Amino acid sequence: MLTNKKEREFCFTGPLAGVISHFFEDMRLSGRVYNAEGYYLQILARTAEEMGLEADCMTKEFVDAWCQKREYESHKTWSNRVVVIRKLADYMDLRGMSVHKPSIMIPAKPSDFTPHIYTTSELKRIFEQADRLPFYPNCPNRGPVASLLFRMLYGCGLRISEALNLTVRDVDLDGGVLTIWNSKFGKNRYVPMSPELTERCRRYAALTRDGAPENAPFFPAPDGGHYSKRAIHNTFRSILESAGIPRTEQGPRIHDFRHTFSVHCLKKWILAGKDMNTVLPVLSAYLGHEALSGTQDYLRLTADMYPDIIRTMELRFGDVVPGGEAYEKS
Repeated sequence: MLTNKKEREFCFTGPLAGVISHFFEDMRLSGRVYNAEGYYLQILARTAEEMGLEADCMTKEFVDAWCQKREYESHKTWSNRVVVIRKLADYMDLRGMSVHKPSIMIPAKPSDFTPHIYTTSELKRIFEQADRLPFYPNCPNRGPVASLLFRMLYGCGLRISEALNLTVRDVDLDGGVLTIWNSKFGKNRYVPMSPELTERCRRYAALTRDGAPENAPFFPAPDGGHYSKRAIHNTFRSILESAGIPRTEQGPRIHDFRHTFSVHCLKKWILAGKDMNTVLPVLSAYLGHEALSGTQDYLRLTADMYPDIIRTMELRFGDVVPGGEAYEKS
């Protein structure tokens, strides 16, 4: 079982301290890191104390006040606060405590963002240009890093931070499996690689990581530490320009490798006649999504791009394409 690396400690005070502490510990038993939730629960406990609530009780006045959107906060923060108190209310209700359960329904934030899905030709040109990066004495691993890194982002659907945080220990060259620690939503997971990508990792490691300690970065920067996102983004922009792929504020972006991986997986499974209700949870776990809804967005994007394929799928399994528009941006 994977264990968390960066759990924060929280101190809960006031009339809800006991129930919140037990609730928070039960959440952590899943093996995930809940630092954001802990932060909100800490504020919630302090607010309950300030409002003079009785022990193990949440009144309608308190819940309604907590669920009000603050003028200064983002839609995401507001939504996260409501989710936390809703889960706590369910927890208290199941244990027979006096609690008013939130009834507020937060509308989805409208978005006109659409990911860039790379064509096969674009991927080929990007990888070719990464392979041709010139050698710089002050940055000797720049070419090998870019050549493998961008293939890994596409081939495994990783977030850029997940790839850059890999250590030598996290890359199993024998089993062909990556270990991703403490990613978005505090999740840890194993990510299998294809045989071809695994072999590329072996050749890269023999060239650049031979003798490196297990806790050393798998993709080392010139100073021996982890590469910064900014440095990789600069290299990526140079590669796009060399590959003749125009770039605007909307993309293409590095994170679009992840979007492309997801859409290409779904397209492949649809053509193979796979049941989407079966494979979507698999893709969701592989990507490290917190909820299945995040993965369903890719199914909708696949439907937009390949309507003929989706019509064939619907004849087999019915209408499984969800509504809404909320693609992951980071």
